[in-house]
Amino acid sequence: MTDLSVRAGASPRCRATLALALVIAMGAFPAWAQDTTTKHATLYDRLGGKTVLTRLVSDLIDHSTQDPRTRRSFQKVDLKRLKQKVEEQLCSLTGGPCKYTGDDMKQSHAGLNITEAEFYGFVEELIDMLDRYNIGTREKNQLLAILAPMKRDIVTR
Repeated sequence: MTDLSVRAGASPRCRATLALALVIAMGAFPAWAQDTTTKHATLYDRLGGKTVLTRLVSDLIDHSTQDPRTRRSFQKVDLKRLKQKVEEQLCSLTGGPCKYTGDDMKQSHAGLNITEAEFYGFVEELIDMLDRYNIGTREKNQLLAILAPMKRDIVTR
């Protein structure tokens, strides 16, 4: 079986690009990324549930607003609402008890002119944050598989 793990020794840019390329090559929603109906814990639970997800999203957004690669993307954005909606969406997408009530990705990113470089910078931030929170390789890859198809609606220039 091919090793699809995100390598810790690789550069952040390389890790982000490799992770997204693998996910896209495998298809938008591979079966293993959607398996929340089995007797195993949901991805939401394996990520740490509400407590971890709330802290992780808050730290990710805070860090991304300060990073020179991504901070432009967050100018004029209501960060409190953004954190709430990202947490809600991740909770919903990973099998948690939440229902996402925000706009779709195309609408919510309209007019922000997100570049591919900013997108990949954010993916690098996400991978680094998942590492800081000691999220397992399997869970990281499953989360990236769920999020990767959103790129087409986020990157607009």
